[in-house]
Amino acid sequence: MDSLTLQPIAKVAGEINLPGSKSLSNRALLLAALAHGTTEITNLLDSDDIAHMLNALKRVGIHYQLSADKRRCTITGNLGPFHCRESQELYLGNAGTAMRPLTAALTLGSGEYILTGEPRMSERPIGPLVSALRQAGGRIEYLQNEGYPPLHITASGLNGGTVTIDGSISSQFVTALLMAVPLIQADTTIVVEGDLVSKPYIDITLHIMAQFGVTVTNEAYQRFVIKGGQQYRSPGTLLVEGDASSASYFLAAAAIKGGTVKVTGIGKRSIQGDV
Repeated sequence: MDSLTLQPIAKVAGEINLPGSKSLSNRALLLAALAHGTTEITNLLDSDDIAHMLNALKRVGIHYQLSADKRRCTITGNLGPFHCRESQELYLGNAGTAMRPLTAALTLGSGEYILTGEPRMSERPIGPLVSALRQAGGRIEYLQNEGYPPLHITASGLNGGTVTIDGSISSQFVTALLMAVPLIQADTTIVVEGDLVSKPYIDITLHIMAQFGVTVTNEAYQRFVIKGGQQYRSPGTLLVEGDASSASYFLAAAAIKGGTVKVTGIGKRSIQGDV
């Protein structure tokens, strides 16, 4: 059996540029796709989740250019919701950061969509989001087990109004709904049932929506009021913050062994709750 011997080090020193945040990367890609204008996204994370999002966007007609190192992406916005004449099957692997936001976004436009993924994806709940979208007029069917992907979406737009959603399982459900409903013509009020988990991720969502020119009134994370008929507008360029949780390993190493480590890609004003 092969073995690896690691020699102890006296101290740690160097500079680390953090990889982009997965959560921020996929939010940025989707909003850029829905926006008016062209957006250049930098420090994009190179990962399966991002690859699945990009592949899905391509299938629904979005044009983009991805750099050779996959860290820079220029997206031409769709000027609003997606409209596909032919049925599209979107394979999303095990990417929850793609499956959930796309489920909401696709209901806004028109077309037939099947959202599927790895076997593990069929074990990841999506029921609270589907229930909320159905309240707003979304036409979504489960293809296997109730409450779980894969899904069949017959897109014909959403109605707005008051929508309730369970926030106690995952903040991704609320994030997906928040990013979609500003494009509805009617005003929408999202009422969160239960104690909303992972509130810092909602802050990330609201921040990046604001970068694209959309406003949301946050009432203590229990109600979100969204004016209808808004449009996402490209900020031109958007830098994806480095993943805050990744910084901890390098900073801890310097703290334990001594030395200086400079971490770039994130700062004191980070919008991530890990900082």
